[in-house]
Amino acid sequence: MQLNGYYQSPGRAAREAARLTLHERHLVLDCNGQQQITLLNAITVSDALGTIPLTLSFADGGRFVPDDDAAFRQWWQQRHRPGLVHRLERHRRGVGLTLLATLAAIALYVWVILPAASSALASNMPAYVERQVGQQTLTLLQSSGFSDGKLTPEQQQRMDRLFSRVIPGEMKQDAVPLRLKVMHFDGGANAFMLADGTLVVSDDLVRMAKSDDALAAVMLHEIGHHHYRHPMRMLVRSSLISLSYMWLTGDVSGIGDTLLQSAAFVHQMQFSRGMEREADAYAIAQMKAQGRSLSAMAEIYGQLQQSGEKESRGLSLPEWMSTHPDMPERIKVIRAAE
Repeated sequence: MQLNGYYQSPGRAAREAARLTLHERHLVLDCNGQQQITLLNAITVSDALGTIPLTLSFADGGRFVPDDDAAFRQWWQQRHRPGLVHRLERHRRGVGLTLLATLAAIALYVWVILPAASSALASNMPAYVERQVGQQTLTLLQSSGFSDGKLTPEQQQRMDRLFSRVIPGEMKQDAVPLRLKVMHFDGGANAFMLADGTLVVSDDLVRMAKSDDALAAVMLHEIGHHHYRHPMRMLVRSSLISLSYMWLTGDVSGIGDTLLQSAAFVHQMQFSRGMEREADAYAIAQMKAQGRSLSAMAEIYGQLQQSGEKESRGLSLPEWMSTHPDMPERIKVIRAAE
């Protein structure tokens, strides 16, 4: 059996017209007046995937694509059993089952394996890695408009004393010790925890709080993030998502990069909401243990909600687009715990 087609020499992108003669145990390739005889078991034929033409690959890296793919496909399949993918393609039930299995595997990876892996890795991360990540983040913040807080010496001393009293006993022995840093930045009252245990509190938040218990509630919420290693878990998880995408596609450029960023954004928002609820529960428990007022906690949360709405000029995002759970829902949980 003879087949006309195109031959691509090893290491070259150009294709040349060629003829392939098929025998039972070997084949003969004619290209540019030269013949190449190869045993049949020394070539590799690509898997049959839909209507994609089969490609014959030689041991030296050369490739031949026949013009009459149907004729070669019939000849090849008479002598070799089709691959699993091709057999599944011919059966709708097999395609459906494969699709369901793929979706189930993706769901298992995203909602079970990723959280477990990120939690395990973050919990066992060396302390010097957390310190390095936190220091780099702080450097980035300082170069992005964050500056030292504009508090009076008395206010700063009050914050330092309160922070020292608020830290739970077990957290004082943590491998990555907690420290407080009051900073000034645009965006209204806010607070967040860095990976190295640095609690950044805006001076606007200090001025907003009406009591020490209100400030303590915010501090304990952020300490809860450090207790559960949420910053490192977020970092590890987003890195695993990126690495998984790169492993599956081999490239993260163009449209793939855009899809990756969008998918990672939505997925990260969902994970962050779970962290916020976990940190709230930790703060509530510690507020009770320290005999502090949960009413003050609910009050400062309400003030933060109003401040956030003012900063966003009344724009209200749906919960799935927010990094935090719905604030009225969080306040309701706090009220219920009183």
